[in-house]
Amino acid sequence: MSDWVDTTSDEEARALDRGMWEIVGSKQPDGTFVAQAAGPAPEGGEFWYDALNRIKDDPDERYAMARRHLPLPAAWREMAVSLRMKIRKARKERTGYEAELRELHHLAAMNSYAGYGVIQRVPYARLAALDLSYDRVGCDHLSLLGVTDCKWMRELWGEADNQSTASELYEDMLAADIKRIRADEKQERDELSERLVGNLYREIAEESSSSASPPERRRRGVFGWLFGR
Repeated sequence: MSDWVDTTSDEEARALDRGMWEIVGSKQPDGTFVAQAAGPAPEGGEFWYDALNRIKDDPDERYAMARRHLPLPAAWREMAVSLRMKIRKARKERTGYEAELRELHHLAAMNSYAGYGVIQRVPYARLAALDLSYDRVGCDHLSLLGVTDCKWMRELWGEADNQSTASELYEDMLAADIKRIRADEKQERDELSERLVGNLYREIAEESSSSASPPERRRRGVFGWLFGR
C-alpha cells in the first residue's frame, strides 16, 4: 500500500482510503462471520502511534513516520511538533531555521483545506501544488499553528497581506471534491450492502442445505433401548 503523499489522482486517493477503511467480511474457522477494516498500516508490527512514541525524541524519525501516515489528524500534529523541535534547537544555537518554518506553514495551510473524512480522498499532489504562500494565507486562521508559530513567522516575514485558509481560497474546488466524495461513498455503501446481504443469503442457503437432509436414524427396538444399541 502506498502513502497518501504519493497520490497524484482522485482515483489513487480513493483507492488508498478504501484499502484502509473499507469493511471486509471474512468467515472465521469457527463459522462466525467477521466484518472489519484494515486500518492504518502498522509500523514494525505495532500500531503506528505506539511506534512513534518510541522515537519521539528524534525529530527526523518522528517527522518521517508521521508523514507516512498523513492525512490522519495525529500525523499532521506530529509533523508540526517535529518541525518545532528543530526550529527551537536552531533558535537556541542561533542558526537558520527559515526552511523548517516555511515547511511548518505550508503543512498547516494544506491541513486547512478540509478535515479528515474529505482530505484523505484528495490527492496530495494537487494540494501540495496550490498557492498557499504566507502572504495569501497568513497564519492566524490555521488551526495547526499556535501563537508562538505565528510569532516566529512575523519575526521573519512581517505581517501577511491576508489571513485566510485553503478551504476559503479554493472554495469551489473543495465543493467539487465534497460532491465527488459523497457520490463515491454512496456507491460504496450500496456495494457493501449488496455484499453483506449476499453473504447472509449464502450462509442461510448453506445452513438450509445442511439441515434439509439429516442422516436417517434407525428406530430403536426394545433391546436397543435396554442395551443402548
